[in-house]
Amino acid sequence: MNIGEKVGPYILEREIGRGMAACTWLARLPEKTADNIVVKILDLKEASSWNAVDVFKREAKALEGLSHPGIPAYKGSFEIEQDSSIKLVLAMEYIEGDNLENLVASGKKYDETEVERILACLADILAYLGSLRPPVVHRDVTPRNIILKPDSSIALVDFSGAQDAVRSALYPGATLVGTAGYIPLEQVAGKANHRSDLYGAAATAVFLLTGRNPAQLPSRGLRLDLSGLVDLSPRLKLVLNSWLSPDVADRKLSAAAAAAILRGEDRIEAAAQEPVPKHRDLESEPGVPYPKSLPMGSKLRVEESEEQLSISFPSLGLGGAGMRGIPFVVFWIGFVAFWTFMVFRMRAPLFFPAFSLPFWAVGFIMAKTILGPMLTKKKLILSREGLLVRSETLGMERSVLWPLEEIGALRIAPAKVQYSHTLAKELVIETGTKQLHIGMGLSERELRYLEKKLKDSIKDIRSSEIE
Repeated sequence: MNIGEKVGPYILEREIGRGMAACTWLARLPEKTADNIVVKILDLKEASSWNAVDVFKREAKALEGLSHPGIPAYKGSFEIEQDSSIKLVLAMEYIEGDNLENLVASGKKYDETEVERILACLADILAYLGSLRPPVVHRDVTPRNIILKPDSSIALVDFSGAQDAVRSALYPGATLVGTAGYIPLEQVAGKANHRSDLYGAAATAVFLLTGRNPAQLPSRGLRLDLSGLVDLSPRLKLVLNSWLSPDVADRKLSAAAAAAILRGEDRIEAAAQEPVPKHRDLESEPGVPYPKSLPMGSKLRVEESEEQLSISFPSLGLGGAGMRGIPFVVFWIGFVAFWTFMVFRMRAPLFFPAFSLPFWAVGFIMAKTILGPMLTKKKLILSREGLLVRSETLGMERSVLWPLEEIGALRIAPAKVQYSHTLAKELVIETGTKQLHIGMGLSERELRYLEKKLKDSIKDIRSSEIE
């Protein structure tokens, strides 16, 4: 790539960075004269592995869904063919300024007031990322990726390592992203969540105060030893002590609360005791009292500890054969199978067997809906990490995790299928924009016991996070 060369709608002005396969340029639109666009270009011919392509696309996807003054605005991404090679292009807003790592290396010193201001601005950005559904985890919050603008505000850049918190929890250990000294233990284990970025922010503050990578500083056990920073203000000390905890569960201070503390907008005592968010349907409802135990003969298995609540649901088994929809499903699939067989036997044109594909799909969907509960075992695990549901059907396992803040209303509702000639009921749990239906075939008493148990456990976990 050369100065003045056109890449898509942009004209390259000056190269500002280069890696193994990608290069970064300042660019402009033809009608503009200012260097107001950053263009990142990945040459597939020079990429050593598909991981480089995955990282590039991950950054483009992350930026496309973000909108915050402290994050580079997404301008677009596309592919071009040039010099017998395919190149991926990502265009984003140019952030004027220099990163904190370069500023400290050049001799810049930061006093405590400046560190509090920078950390508060960074907390605002992290509060925004954590408010998204699902939350976005940057995974590399370091001085190198924080730009100090001319107006003294900051921007968080380089979202190539970004990943949503749900995916991080479901697929741990796939890729280690981060910089030594700025990543917490759970991220090393591949289990990063939105609180992992809080650790990186606090470690960045320590770097600004000391001018050294936190990995080079003394520690006690697994925690950084801040006793040498004797002049820390109470509010900065509170934030750092919370966010530098090696145990993610102890990072209880939210980014929004930390920003208010650092700016002096909230008292330390009040902000350290954040209220538990109110969620609908978590209060006991009037009417029939909840049962205190499961009925005799129940096949449910409920195990409770200080860390989690585990509920194992048995499959309905062959007893579900009384479901009224089974004969119709058998007839439907049998008829479609007979029709398809006859079409092949008569050697009809390919269009005719292809015509049967939608009917096969409908048959399998009905079979899954009706037969699934009969053949599926489920296990529900509620902990600080969220609500995890594991399903096993004919030896095939599937897991889904929802963060705790995504859990909304819990209620007992009629199911859409009938079981043993009666309208079945099930427990419905709001999970983000979707609903989790579980417990079909259980008795009313079993469902009410589970409803109460889950509501109480969610309350306890949320309360413990702010104590």
